[in-house]
Amino acid sequence: MLLELNIENFAIIENMKIEFETGLNVLTGETGSGKSIIIDSLGLVLGQRANKDIIKKGKDRAFIEAVFSSYDDETKNLLSEYGIDSGDLIVISKEIREKGPSITRVNNRTVTSQILSKISTHLIDIFAQHESISLMDNKNQMKLIDDFSGKEQRDLLLKIRQIVQEINDLRSEYQEKSSLEKNKDREMDLLEYQIKEIEDAALTDYDDQELYDDFNVLNNMTDTLIKLSEAKALINDGYENVSAEDILDKIIVNIVDVTKFNKDLKATEEELEDIRYRLSDIAKELDRYINSREVDEEKLQYLRERIDLVNNLKLKYGNNVKKIDSFYEEINERLVFLQNFEDNLQKLLNKIKNLEDEALKIAKKISDNRKKTARVLEKKVEEEINKLNIKDAKFKIDLKEKDLSSDGIDKIEFLIAPNLGQDLMPLAKVASGGEMSRIMLGFKSIIAEKDNIPTLVFDEIDTGISGKTAQIVGNKIKEVAKKRQVIVISHLPQIVALADTHFAIKKDVVNNSTISTIDKLDYEQRVQEVARLIGGMNVSEVAIETAKEMIGD
Repeated sequence: MLLELNIENFAIIENMKIEFETGLNVLTGETGSGKSIIIDSLGLVLGQRANKDIIKKGKDRAFIEAVFSSYDDETKNLLSEYGIDSGDLIVISKEIREKGPSITRVNNRTVTSQILSKISTHLIDIFAQHESISLMDNKNQMKLIDDFSGKEQRDLLLKIRQIVQEINDLRSEYQEKSSLEKNKDREMDLLEYQIKEIEDAALTDYDDQELYDDFNVLNNMTDTLIKLSEAKALINDGYENVSAEDILDKIIVNIVDVTKFNKDLKATEEELEDIRYRLSDIAKELDRYINSREVDEEKLQYLRERIDLVNNLKLKYGNNVKKIDSFYEEINERLVFLQNFEDNLQKLLNKIKNLEDEALKIAKKISDNRKKTARVLEKKVEEEINKLNIKDAKFKIDLKEKDLSSDGIDKIEFLIAPNLGQDLMPLAKVASGGEMSRIMLGFKSIIAEKDNIPTLVFDEIDTGISGKTAQIVGNKIKEVAKKRQVIVISHLPQIVALADTHFAIKKDVVNNSTISTIDKLDYEQRVQEVARLIGGMNVSEVAIETAKEMIGD
């Protein structure tokens, strides 16, 4: 159940805390005092989209928090699935900021609107004034029946949606491929040319980098040999100039003479001699390299032509060998398809047909479930609306077959004959505002009983009713409130007088700003408020006595 609702800087509410009780909670107040704002704030914290305009003027954020208790194992498992800690309470909060996105949290964990919606449907059900209009929509009527049909129905609907999506994708593929028939031969010629061009190239990983490295080495061989020859000559060719080896020999001779008297320079002498030998080895290695290399013009030409070929293929089919191979596989597969064009199209048609048969079997199960549910709902709804003073009303759920789609093969329409002797007609064409409110109350009480939703909220369920009908509706709401928490916004004394807990909302002007506040009423205050609803602003003694009688002890 909903324990607390905390609202800050929302419309004309500056700071409000409402502590709800078990049973029937009723909210009353003058028009514009903020009653519906409270329901709007509750809707926002439970997943409705937030508009920054609702932030109170002069503030940079609005904050709403709802605290729930008494949730079942299914809800606990759902929290666990989304990594949300569960304890005795579920705390849902929403911060709507002037700058930046809104942030929603469940037990201090940030969640998306989609996740929040899945969680909140297990905790509370809100009936706002516009919802009776939604009941007139055939899609919503079908959804209501499917929701009432249970988990198996939801699983079947998920499965059929997936299959129908696959069917639609395959149909699009079939249409696309069928259109290729005119240009099939031309495309096959192109594919065969591309495949042969790639196959003849016989590309390997070598062609990505090593090919270019080998070309650069050979293309620069003449310059390389000249520079290496010069380097080798500087090391040990001393015919005209002094070589590096001659210089080192002279250095070593001088150091050897010195070490005769300075033993601590012996290590230096040894290092120089090591350098001399190493330098000699380097000269020999350079000489071997120079003598083993030559400018191979034939190989150079081959590498140049190979690079041109590889670059041409990369330009056409992909910028590396791996991508060219991938392209090759794709066009090979495409060519095989075109070579077996008629067979492949037939296979597609067969696959579509098999999936359609599978979807049709599921759709028939879905339809059977809907028919069973419809019979149960017809009886229950008829009983409920008769109790709610739509006497002799007849209610029927009409199911007609339609073409297979993602929601099955049924077209559903709610029909009603509100008065004796009337023909059954679509709900949208017959029911008045007051009748729609009562029909919706009947639906809500039936669904809540089945789904075990702990909290129901009704925003002005009494629209379009009065007198005896109002009393009947009030008694029905009171009956529902015996098994779960009910929160009602009402202006009818017949309903308000039945409250277990009564809140009065009012607005005041403080420092040139309109502020909405709320009070939990004691017995005397309840009498005054019910009397006001009976007699208007000028509360008479008769109205007070009537209020006392209606409220009882």
